[in-house]
Amino acid sequence: MKRRISVLLTFILFIFGLSSCSKKKTLLFLNWGEYIDETLLDVFEKENHCTVVMDLGESNEIFYSKVRGGTTVYDVVCPSDYMVEKMFSRDMLSKIDLEQVPTYKKLKEERQLLDGVVSIADTMEKNYSGISDYYVPYLWGTWGIMYSTLKSGLETAVLNNANEWSVLFDRNSIPKGTKVAMYDSHQHAYYAACRYLGLDNTKELSKEELDKIHDLVKKMDFDAWGTDNIKKDIVAENIDVGFMWTGDFLYYYCENVANTVMDAYLAKDISINDFSEMIEVLTSDTRKYVVNNHEYEVGFNIFIPQDTIAFCDNLVVTKDSAHKDLAYKFIDFMCSSTIPNSEEEIEPAYANAYYVCYNTPFLPIYDEIVSLREEVFSLQDEIEYKNEVKSGTDTYDTTLYYKIYDYATGIAFDKYYPKNQVKGSILQTFSRNYVNTINTTFNNARA
Repeated sequence: MKRRISVLLTFILFIFGLSSCSKKKTLLFLNWGEYIDETLLDVFEKENHCTVVMDLGESNEIFYSKVRGGTTVYDVVCPSDYMVEKMFSRDMLSKIDLEQVPTYKKLKEERQLLDGVVSIADTMEKNYSGISDYYVPYLWGTWGIMYSTLKSGLETAVLNNANEWSVLFDRNSIPKGTKVAMYDSHQHAYYAACRYLGLDNTKELSKEELDKIHDLVKKMDFDAWGTDNIKKDIVAENIDVGFMWTGDFLYYYCENVANTVMDAYLAKDISINDFSEMIEVLTSDTRKYVVNNHEYEVGFNIFIPQDTIAFCDNLVVTKDSAHKDLAYKFIDFMCSSTIPNSEEEIEPAYANAYYVCYNTPFLPIYDEIVSLREEVFSLQDEIEYKNEVKSGTDTYDTTLYYKIYDYATGIAFDKYYPKNQVKGSILQTFSRNYVNTINTTFNNARA
């Protein structure tokens, strides 16, 4: 119940306040947008008598520039794997004292990390020996191809092409009139184009190979280049298919499952006894729930190629951090399943992964989220729902609604983030000159 938890904690913290006569330390945190349950920052501030100032960056390259520039000396930053490698090679990070991050130390020693995270960590260690001492995994996952299931023939094209990347680069492989969006990050688009063309995405390509990518992108003439708007446009049926983070898809997916079930309930097509069955059908390969001559479905899905982009975003402490002790406490807090001796009943690692819908690195947290699919709906839920609505609560903000959302979330994590799955590879760390060459290639193709 992400919104309800957040609203409740915000109210509690507002009532009790965080004021004190003594001077507080300030933790400077550089993060991605919409990539943390911000009420957790309030809880951390209260628990540690400090202030957290969070700045946002739109790309790993911006993270690098901000840290490198030194105008603001950040304590904790959240770069992806390949950018951690670059920062590590440029001596921009501080070695993390695991004795001061006991939660993560224990999880690591007890091998409580998911296989995909371990695989990425092994790759990074192979690329840069000793780098594992300089980061703690935060959230991770894959990239996928989100598509409308309402566009006739599109799903068949997505799932049955010999080349898994065809729908993004070959208009002859998709239904006529299909609107295709590419994520507006040239390095991610470069990876996808390399996979489609069979080029080696781990090394600098020749001019002839780069020309092939240029011609491919120019000929494809994407209907849109976007970021967060791609998933919204697919849901709104303005775009039919697009390349994006699996986590971005997942939140909208779970929300739309919950909305669809609630719509059917309000239309009196189902009773509360049918909720579990309907959720299972909507999230299955069948996807379409038919009752009383009415059809209900979510309308979009995601396909994750075997050789997709895998990523792990990590928490690092900058070399020049002014508050390393506080940085360690913050990282440990974000890994924790409980807060010892706290007045707050909250599990930071669980609450955060649940809130943003990106995968947790930690097995116990993953199992807890997947267990949400075991929710049982009862007559008591209906009674509580009616009382909430009678008191003025919006139908789509009730305890019952969020219970449906929880059930869908448990299924979705199990389906799209399989526990033992190792899929794809991380982006390559290229020289600045070659990154500029990639950008120039795509800018010219888009002109």
